[in-house]
Amino acid sequence: MNHLLIALDFSQFSPLVENIGYTMAKRLNAKVTLVTIVNKSIDYEPIVTGQVFTDNWEARQYLANENLAKVKLAHPDIETNVVSFIGDPQEDIIDLAIKNHAKFIVIGTHGRTGLTNFLLGSTAEYIIKHSIIPVMVVPYKMESH
Repeated sequence: MNHLLIALDFSQFSPLVENIGYTMAKRLNAKVTLVTIVNKSIDYEPIVTGQVFTDNWEARQYLANENLAKVKLAHPDIETNVVSFIGDPQEDIIDLAIKNHAKFIVIGTHGRTGLTNFLLGSTAEYIIKHSIIPVMVVPYKMESH
């Protein structure tokens, strides 16, 4: 069976990546690995989750798991495996795709690092340059105000 890896960071553009990834999965009759990697290199601001965590990375992973579960529930017709952990999104997304024999990686061009690398985004750029698996890049359009 075909297999896609859809990487989400839950930025404001993640629903677009989700929709395109799941549309692609339906057309290819593919199962999905839905992934969020909490970047261990970012010093996240404290967040309130209603739970007690030893650090902000664990709190972010808890929220990632909750959000990934919601995405999975929204697509009951597609076999979906949810994965999240604390790590390096650039390398871990590629490694996970290889490990799961994914046919494609679906990722957005901008996420939390959109202002750092304006044209593409550092994670997407790294994955495009280093992945041996085809990458479907979902761009977003800047709205003019």
